[in-house]
Amino acid sequence: MKRTLISACIVLLLAVTITQAQPMQGNHLLNKKFSRYLHPTSRQGWIEFRDDAPYTAHQLFVEEPDLIGLRNNVDEMRILKVRTDVAGNSHFRYAQFYRGVRVEMIEHIVHEKKGRVYLANGDFIAALDLDVLPQISPATAVETALRVVPAEKYLWENAAQEANFKQKKNDPNATLQPQAELLIVREAVNGRMAPDNFALAYRIAVFAEKPHAAKYVYVDAHTGEVIRTRSLEVFCSSGTANTTFNGTQTVQTKFTTADCESGGNTQTDYFSWDDCNPDTEIKSWYSNPTSGDDYFKCDDNNNWTASGSSKMTITSLWGAKKAYNYYNNTHSHESFDGSDGLIDLFSNRIYEDDDGNEYCGNASYTNILDNLNFGAGSDCSPGTTDDYNTLDIIGHEYTHGVIEYAHFDALDYSDESGALNESFADIFGEMVENNVEGSIDWFVGGDKSDNGLRSFSEPNTTGDPDTYLGDFWYTGSNDNGGVHTNSGVQNFVFFLLSEGGSGTNDQGWDYNVNAIGWSSARDIAWQAMMNYLDSDDGYVTARNAWIQSAIDLYGSCSEEVVAVGEAFLAAGVTYYTSYNLASVCGTYNTVAFIDAAAEARNASVLFNEFLIDCATTINSGAVVTVESGNIISLHPGFTAVSGSLFTALIDECEMSDYSPGDLKNDNGEVIAEQEIVRDLIISIYPNPAGSYTTIEFDCDETQPVELYITDVTGRVMNWMLEQEMPETPHYKADINTVDFANGMYLCILKSGGETRVQKFMVQH
Repeated sequence: MKRTLISACIVLLLAVTITQAQPMQGNHLLNKKFSRYLHPTSRQGWIEFRDDAPYTAHQLFVEEPDLIGLRNNVDEMRILKVRTDVAGNSHFRYAQFYRGVRVEMIEHIVHEKKGRVYLANGDFIAALDLDVLPQISPATAVETALRVVPAEKYLWENAAQEANFKQKKNDPNATLQPQAELLIVREAVNGRMAPDNFALAYRIAVFAEKPHAAKYVYVDAHTGEVIRTRSLEVFCSSGTANTTFNGTQTVQTKFTTADCESGGNTQTDYFSWDDCNPDTEIKSWYSNPTSGDDYFKCDDNNNWTASGSSKMTITSLWGAKKAYNYYNNTHSHESFDGSDGLIDLFSNRIYEDDDGNEYCGNASYTNILDNLNFGAGSDCSPGTTDDYNTLDIIGHEYTHGVIEYAHFDALDYSDESGALNESFADIFGEMVENNVEGSIDWFVGGDKSDNGLRSFSEPNTTGDPDTYLGDFWYTGSNDNGGVHTNSGVQNFVFFLLSEGGSGTNDQGWDYNVNAIGWSSARDIAWQAMMNYLDSDDGYVTARNAWIQSAIDLYGSCSEEVVAVGEAFLAAGVTYYTSYNLASVCGTYNTVAFIDAAAEARNASVLFNEFLIDCATTINSGAVVTVESGNIISLHPGFTAVSGSLFTALIDECEMSDYSPGDLKNDNGEVIAEQEIVRDLIISIYPNPAGSYTTIEFDCDETQPVELYITDVTGRVMNWMLEQEMPETPHYKADINTVDFANGMYLCILKSGGETRVQKFMVQH
C-alpha cells in the first residue's frame, strides 16, 4: 500500500534532512526470520509484504505464528470466509480462537494476489489467560437473558414468524428461540483491546414481538452476571403502485389466497409480496401499532392507488426490489449474503427511546432476522412524505444487511467502526437512489419533507463533521458513540472523490481533490468495505483500506490512488510525515526506517544540497530499511556488519506519497505548497506511455534549458534540449517511445539553477 497524497507530477526541490529514524511498530515484527519479507512501514494490524514474500494465505499463520504472537496449542486462527474480488485477489477472513473458543469480533484478513500474500490486516489479542470451562449452564444463561429482555410475547411464540425464519435461513432446524453461544468477549465494549478486558461469556439473541426488541445479552459463563447487552438493530436516524416519493411505479406482487389485513380475512388477491424470484422473495409487512400484529396488505386488481398504510407498505416493497436489483446488477451480489435469501420489510414500526417513549421517526436493520424496518416519521402517519422509506434510506438499511454478511462479526455498531458502518450504508443508499433516479442529491433522505438527515457535500450544515477529530466530531456516549454524526467524515471523502473540491479543513490543512467520479469512488468503497475492514476498525485503517482498494482496481500510481489520499487528507485522516532528501549517517544498533521522497545518501544535507559523505555503521542485530522515490546512494564509509539486516527499496510511487504540507525542512518547519511548486512543473501524458508520450512545461525564456530522459540506471535515452534557450515560455513535444522497453523512466528538466525530475512508465 502506498501512502499516496499528491499527484506525482510535482517534484519537490527544497532538500531537507531527516532528523530521526522511524521505527517499525510492534515487537513481533522485529523477528528477522520474516522481517526481510515485510514492507518497512508495516505495523501490527496492517502488515504489508514485499513481492518476493513466499507465503500463501493458508500457510501464513502456520509458518509464521510469531507474526502476530500465536502460541502453540493455545491460540489459533481459523478461516471463516473467503472472497475473490473483481481484480482477482482473494481475501481470507480469519477468526481468533483461544483454547477452542472463538474470540468475538477479533478478525484478521489475509489478502492474496496470484497465490502470494501481499497484506494482512486486523486484530489479535495476545497473551489471553482465561479458564474456558463454564461454571453455569446454557439454560441458566438463557433464563437470565429473558429476565433482561422481558416481553408480553416473544417472536418465537409467533408460529408464522418461526416458520418464516426457517425458510429465510434455508434451515429446518433454525429457530428464533434463544440459544446460548459460548464466546470470549470484551467486557467493556469501548475498553482496551487487552487480555484483561476479555471474559468467557454466553451470547444469547433475544427477539420480542411485543414490545418490539432485538438484543444480544452477554452473560458471564463463570459468575452468571450480565456483562452487557447489544442492540441487534442498526438504525438510520408487475402491477402499478402509487409510491410515496417516486410517483406511479411498476411493482411485482404475489397473487394468492391468504389473510388480507388481519382477523382471518382470507381472500384471493394481490399481496405485498414479491415472489418473482423464488430464491429471493421480498415480503412487505404492515405493522399495526394497536394490535402489535404484522400482516400483508392486499389489492384486488394490482393497481395500488390507496393511501396511508397500503401506500407505505407497497413503497417499501418497490424500493427494496430496486435495492436488490442495484446490488445484483452492479456488484453481482444477490440479497444480503451474496447468494439469495429472503427479505422481510416492516412498515410503520414503532420505536422506543432510552426513556421508554415511543416514536416513529427512524428506520433500522435487524441482525440475524435480516429484517428492514421503517417508521412513519415524526407525524406517525404512514403514507406521507415524512415516512422513513425513501429510496436512499431503503438502500441504506439494505446495505447494513450486506455489511452484516460480509464480515463474520459485522462492523461493531459503536464509535468509529459504527460510524464507518453508517457511512457505507449512506454511500450505497445514495447509489441505489442514483441507479433509479439517475442523479445524486447528496442528502440522506433528501426526498423527505424535512429535507434530509445528513449532507455529504456539507456535513457541518446537518451538525456532522467533515474533518476527523474536527469541530463537529462527537466524543460522547449517546448514539453508540456518535455513529450517525461521525459518519460525516467518510461521507465527505466520498463526495470529494465523486465531485472534487478544495478548501481548508478544521485542522488548518489546505486541500485540493481532483474528482474521479462517483462510479470509481463507488467501486473503491465496495472493495474496501467488503475485503479490507474488520469488526472494530476505525478511520485510519479505513484510509489504508480505501487506498489499497484503489491500488487493486486502478494501479499503484493511478490518479484514483492519488485522489483517495488527497480526499482523506482533506478529511483530516493522515498520519505520515517525511522528507525530500534523507541523510543516512551514524551508528544503528536497533531498528530504523529512513524514508525520502527523492533521494537517500550517506551524506550530510543542508537546505537543497547533500554536503560531504559521512560514516554509517549498521551493527549486528540492527534492522535498517532505507526507502526512496528515485535514488539511494551508498558511498565509501558505509558498513553493514555481519548479522545485521539492511534493506534498500526504491518505491516507484514515492513522489506521490506526501502532501506538500507534510514535508519539513531541516529546522522542522512545515514547507508550504506555494514554496515548493514554482515555475518548473512537468506534465507527461499519457502516463503510462505506449508508442509515444507528450512532455509539457513552462519556463523562463531568459534561462537556458536542459531536458533529457534516462532509464532508472541513469542511462540517457533521449536528449531533447541541451543548454538551449527556449523559443517560447511554453514547451511541448511528442516523444517516440516505441523502442523503449517496458518499465520506469525519468524525465529530467534543468533551468535557472533548478531541477525537476518526473517519473513516467512505458507499457506496450
